[in-house]
Order: sequence, then C-alpha cells, then structure tokens
Amino acid sequence: MVEIRYGEQFEVSELAGQTVSEAREQFKAEFGIPGKAQAKLNGSKIKGSAELDTVLTDDDKLTFAVSRGKGAYLVGALLLALAVTGGIFASGFINATTTLNATTSNNNFAEVTANNTVPSWSAWGFFKGSISAGDIFGVNTATSGYNGDLVVTVSLGNADQLVKRYRALSLQLTMLSSAGAQLDINNDSSSNASTDWVVLSLDNGSVSMFPNGQTDQMRVVVKKGFFITNVAPFTAGSATPELFCEVAQR
Repeated sequence: MVEIRYGEQFEVSELAGQTVSEAREQFKAEFGIPGKAQAKLNGSKIKGSAELDTVLTDDDKLTFAVSRGKGAYLVGALLLALAVTGGIFASGFINATTTLNATTSNNNFAEVTANNTVPSWSAWGFFKGSISAGDIFGVNTATSGYNGDLVVTVSLGNADQLVKRYRALSLQLTMLSSAGAQLDINNDSSSNASTDWVVLSLDNGSVSMFPNGQTDQMRVVVKKGFFITNVAPFTAGSATPELFCEVAQR
C-alpha cells in the first residue's frame, strides 16, 4: 500500500508497481493536483523527467506540493517593511465618527376614534334581519401631516361570542372622506362605490382597506349588512359585535 498526499488530502491506495507519473495522473482530478506540483517520494524530490521511470513499492509515501514562489515572499517582505516603517513617511486617522440627524414626535402618525352611528337592531331566534348604514370609526392624520400610504384593518373582537347567537353576520365596509366622497380602498387607482368595499363576517373576521388619495380626515363606514340568528333560546354568547380598528403605515 502506498500513501499519496496533496495538501490536506491523502489516501492509502494499492499503487505498488505503478510509476509516480501514473499515480499523479490517477489522482490529478480527485485531489486537484496541478501540473506544476513537485513530487516527493519518501521525502526526496523526484524530477519531472524521472516520474516515468520511478516505480512505487509498498510503504512508500508519495507527496505532491506546489512550492511558494519568490514573488509571494517579496510581497510579504514589502508589506512587512511598510508596516514597520509606515510611521516614518505617512500618518493619518483611519477612523471617524458622525451623527445622523433624526427626531421623533410624541404623536402617532394617525389617530383612530370610535364614531358609531350605526342604528341598533333586535332579533328573535332563527330570525333574518338587515343592518343599516352608519359610521363606525374616524381616522385623522391632520396632526402629523402624514400623506403617505396606509392600511386600515377592521376586525371582529368577539367572534367567539357572536357565533353563539348568529348563524350568519355580514357587514359591508368602505371608507369615505370627511365630506362623504368615496375613497379608493382596493388599490386600483379608481374611486368607485360599487367596487370599493370589503366584507367583514363570521367567516372573514378581519379585513384591510388601502385608502389611496386619502384626506386628513376619513371615515370607516358600514354601507349595509345582514344577520341570521340561531334557534332560540339563547343561553350564551353576545348579540353585540365588538369591532377593532388599527391603522398602520403601508
């Protein structure tokens, strides 16, 4: 068995009887042995012309290595000289600090207020009814002057209680300006009352609206809605929806 090595790679292989040239060719691709690598057999250098005639025997150690060029030593010596003598011919700071200017405000970029004008309703067991239009929230960005994109998310906060009373509950929501103008909330660059709305329901308990071209003061509005109650008697749950509104930067 012959030990063949290149760098950190080595292998003990049945190479006895083969020449150094044949061993080089066999492991050239596997070890990545370059053509200029110097062969050493048991610590002694083998000339390139002698590799064809040098036959390996058991317990031989064949090593390939690339000698370090004089250029690398010269570069290292030059860098060392620069490091040692650098203070003689050059000086200066190699680091610095700076401060970025930034301020924060004690106000949020938007304010949300409850502004519920939706008429109340009453229902009996296994009963169908409609829900009338009205405002539910106000959104104000006037205090911050923010005029970028935002997202308004409305969620049912007590859906677990509502399902004990209702078989179905659906609210059609939209957003209007403070003057009552329809806002584009579906990001299609067009304000259209017939398409700019979302449905909040027991099956879809959270909806998001993206008011484009918004004004300083906006309203989240119920356009209409409906409900169907479970069969009476009601022994648990709640008939009153609790709505949660969150406004975030988009």
